[in-house]
Amino acid sequence: MIEHILGNESDVKGLPLTNEMSQFVDRLPTQLIDVLNKIAVNGGGVWIVGGAVRDASMGLNPSDVDLATDLTPDEILGIFPDAIETGVSFGTITIKSGIFLFQTTTLRTDGEYIDSRRPDKVKWNMSLMEDLKRRDFTINSMAIDVARRTYYDPHNGLSDIKNNIIRCVGNPQKRINEDALRILRAYRFLGQMGGKNWQLEKHLSDVMVVNSYLLEELSSERIWQEMSKILSFSKSGKILVRMLSDGILKIIFQWDNFETSKLVLALEDSSQFELITMFVLLNYHLDQGSIDELCKSLKLSRKDTKDVVFTFTNALIVPSKNEKYLRLYRHILGAKCRQIILLSKTFCKYELHNNFTDIDDNYFNQIISLLADLPKNKLEKQIIDGNWLMRETNLGQGQKLGRLKEWLFRIQIENDLTDVSEITLQLAKIQWQNDDFESWPRMSLE
Repeated sequence: MIEHILGNESDVKGLPLTNEMSQFVDRLPTQLIDVLNKIAVNGGGVWIVGGAVRDASMGLNPSDVDLATDLTPDEILGIFPDAIETGVSFGTITIKSGIFLFQTTTLRTDGEYIDSRRPDKVKWNMSLMEDLKRRDFTINSMAIDVARRTYYDPHNGLSDIKNNIIRCVGNPQKRINEDALRILRAYRFLGQMGGKNWQLEKHLSDVMVVNSYLLEELSSERIWQEMSKILSFSKSGKILVRMLSDGILKIIFQWDNFETSKLVLALEDSSQFELITMFVLLNYHLDQGSIDELCKSLKLSRKDTKDVVFTFTNALIVPSKNEKYLRLYRHILGAKCRQIILLSKTFCKYELHNNFTDIDDNYFNQIISLLADLPKNKLEKQIIDGNWLMRETNLGQGQKLGRLKEWLFRIQIENDLTDVSEITLQLAKIQWQNDDFESWPRMSLE
């Protein structure tokens, strides 16, 4: 059995661990126990804090474990010389132990928040009570002393967890003005907490709406960091409807006024959508140029921006029921095929785009069924290469050769061809000798 060494005792009255917390503590890796013991041996107190305690109390397995200590950053670096100086000015050091990284922050009180983001100064306080008092929500303001098998909950976070309530520590007005990102974090917790029906405490909810303008002062990176998490939840539609009603999405996505009643219905029917698909649905009313600019303004990665534009563009296409076309459709959309076809169906069902005026959503049910019955292509890579094509046609390198190669690849996918002889036969059938190569079919759905 691993020995647990007692560190300094907290100034908060403790309670015996709950069953869920006990199970969490019993499963802690030895690498973490080593860190806790080293801090205790060197005259420090140390506690598990924040989201790990919240998740553990709900019987969930925390993905990260953060620590709070009454030792200063310099003292922690003296004990762990290979630690990472993550944010020394705010008391944060990341301790490496085996394959694990543990973010460790000195107990502190915060100065004034002058930019709705960070305090202008911090002060090492050495009081767990004061440190928990500065945190955002009661469910995040608990701590565990592993060696004493005790938990600390001065703001009744465990009670709010049992009642599924998101509540600020102290005055909501003060907490939201300190860091406006807490508005988005509150919405995020509605969808993050074990799939239960969580609610915002009314005073907090009112303050969030009244102070939503503060979101305009946040960096795009911080906003997207939280929004991407919200959009990833399987039940994000319900949260987004709430954010739409509260006027939050208009600020985040820089929308002009537009009628949102259809969007509300679509969001309530969006449980199968992934992050990128949900982003496109929310911004269905934009054109391609505007949605591209939105991605850039929110500082989405190049990959995410490319995925958004790809999804947006192809979701506006009405696929043909023709088997050849469906082979091409499936090949071009690849892994995103199901998401895009479901998004097209949603655009159609809720009349979100005039591309689908003359059809109903049952048409897309038929397309989904046809795609499911269509055998997988035997080959996804092109059979022939440029050298083969130059030998067969006497064409030199250039645009015409490239376009002919692309045309043959389309023919291969549409007809599920698998042999070079079949490509040779197709080459003999098509009219490639003319110079009007700009009009030749492409590997495109448009």
